[in-house]
Amino acid sequence: MSDLLSHFRHRSAAPAAYLRFVEDAQVFAQSKGAVWEIVYDEAGDPSPGTEWDLRTLTDSHARYSFALGSFAVNDVVRAAARAAGWAEASLPSSAVLEAEVRSFVRALAVSECRDGGDPKTIADLARLIKALFSAICKAPWEMGSADLERFIALNLFGIRGERHIRRFARVVNEHLLSSSCPLIAPEVRAENWNGLHASLLDRSKEDRLPDRESLYELARIVFQAVPQTHNDLIRFHATRIMILTGLRLMEVLLLPADCLRWEDHLDVVSGVPAGDVGGVSRTLRLRYFGEKREETAPDLLVEDEQWVPNRFQAAVALAVTEVQVATAGLRRVLAGQHEGGVLPEGSDARTFKTTAGHKLIAADLLFLKSGSQRNVPMTVLDDHAVTTLSPNSMYLALGLQKNRLSSSFFVRYGDAANEWMSVKPHSLRHLMNTELFRLGVPDTVITQQFGRTTVAQSYEYDHRSLAEKLEFVRIPSVAADVIKPGSPQELIAKMVVGGMVPTSHIAQSFKSIQAAAGDEAAYRYLAASSDGFHVTPYGFCVNSFSMNPCARHLKCFDKCKHFAASGLPEHTITLQSLRDQLAVMRAAAASKPAKTVGRRNQIAHADTLLAGVDAALCAAPRTLVFGGDIDHSRPREDVLS
Repeated sequence: MSDLLSHFRHRSAAPAAYLRFVEDAQVFAQSKGAVWEIVYDEAGDPSPGTEWDLRTLTDSHARYSFALGSFAVNDVVRAAARAAGWAEASLPSSAVLEAEVRSFVRALAVSECRDGGDPKTIADLARLIKALFSAICKAPWEMGSADLERFIALNLFGIRGERHIRRFARVVNEHLLSSSCPLIAPEVRAENWNGLHASLLDRSKEDRLPDRESLYELARIVFQAVPQTHNDLIRFHATRIMILTGLRLMEVLLLPADCLRWEDHLDVVSGVPAGDVGGVSRTLRLRYFGEKREETAPDLLVEDEQWVPNRFQAAVALAVTEVQVATAGLRRVLAGQHEGGVLPEGSDARTFKTTAGHKLIAADLLFLKSGSQRNVPMTVLDDHAVTTLSPNSMYLALGLQKNRLSSSFFVRYGDAANEWMSVKPHSLRHLMNTELFRLGVPDTVITQQFGRTTVAQSYEYDHRSLAEKLEFVRIPSVAADVIKPGSPQELIAKMVVGGMVPTSHIAQSFKSIQAAAGDEAAYRYLAASSDGFHVTPYGFCVNSFSMNPCARHLKCFDKCKHFAASGLPEHTITLQSLRDQLAVMRAAAASKPAKTVGRRNQIAHADTLLAGVDAALCAAPRTLVFGGDIDHSRPREDVLS
């Protein structure tokens, strides 16, 4: 352990608990057959044969391995820190993270493995901690709360990154790994989906869809560019199929080579092709192995099929056929290696069973690539390393690993200005679901198309704008004389009828009136109540004043469920001024003698109002500040009755 600390002799000594934490991790890793003293090259990559497979440390049977990867300093993070004005002396000067950091990250990963963590989650945590030390020139045992706050303030990794930071702080505190314990990580921001739309064209949960520019550039590349290598050709076609089908990444990577299922249809009366009499002559189904099924397992594949829309049939069939031709030599060699029982290092040795009773080997899968070199020779030798396309290879190609931008499609087939572009594979699934909803495909059909068990699961992928949702809502003819087409009344009526505001006072009253007095009376109520949007001194109110005058006298910040933040400067100024006044009132109450009548209630009341004002100041624009709190528009029950 003395060698471990030799590099930072000018720094404080590591706490005994830290040394014990690393030593225990080393013993556990070695007991699982992992090499602890890993040699890293100048780029921060581990020497061949020493990289950890986290599955061995967790006894996991996941289909793909997850490793800690390179320990190169993350240049994107370091550049962001410089741009934020961080002092150059506080940043790492070398291109590779220091030995102490490498040992600490490995020990942290071992600790998570011993606690039964998921290999992918552990790899993600390790990646974030490496990014953290890419912006901080400190020994791990010198890490403090301020370092975590500054790193989170860079806002590079979003809410998921904040969760990993809180997990990291908890491990450090539990084991007393820092001389600055306890580390206090900032609270994770809540994902608030109760927001109001700025306009009818705003999409719901739009961040789950791919960035428009990145999506267009990716489509241009994979459908028009000429791949430079065999492996790029395979990734191009895998991306095409993800775009055209909306299948999950792993479902695409595990497609069988014989995945196309064509079916011809004849008219039962005349015997001619159905297309000749107004039907469809030929359909295509894509055979795939579904993920996230109850019966799935690492070596058990769940058989499923997806109908390919007519407009995509030619493109999907072409992608599959070209991959079959390009991988024919690799498939023959890998099948021979499995049959002979001797697979060279790097070849995919996995075997599978399917729920239909079939046995498969890796050679039966569609997407095969060279495991030893970039280009596939004309004649593939029997000892050539052949493997299947891995998720990490796709993440690199889609620009999701910013420390290896040279592997990104956007850089290699675009230009240097595209290095910021990236597309998450799962966002393509969200996109396809949204498009099917937008085109009016029934939710039951969408649910079946993607192999789901409930319709509710499909609506998690529905990101249509309010205008797109309202387009399919029809107002009954009984309301024609009451609700004018194109009027605000029609907009409110469609939102209520379409179930888009089910918990609002107007919607609930509409349903009760409809049940008691019929449709016409209910729609007359809607027409009279369609003014349910107002501007107050503090933000927006979504309650109807005409039917329910404000019961709080514009005290929106007192946990009113109808109060929405606006983000407008004038409202922010009003709220800040109000906060100053409340703070003075609280201080005046607190300065009174402890036995003063009502002192405690005055302080508690001021604290409640201050908390409400602070919530309004911190809320994102056009979001409900107190979405689940009190509906002051309803009369209070008489507690004495």
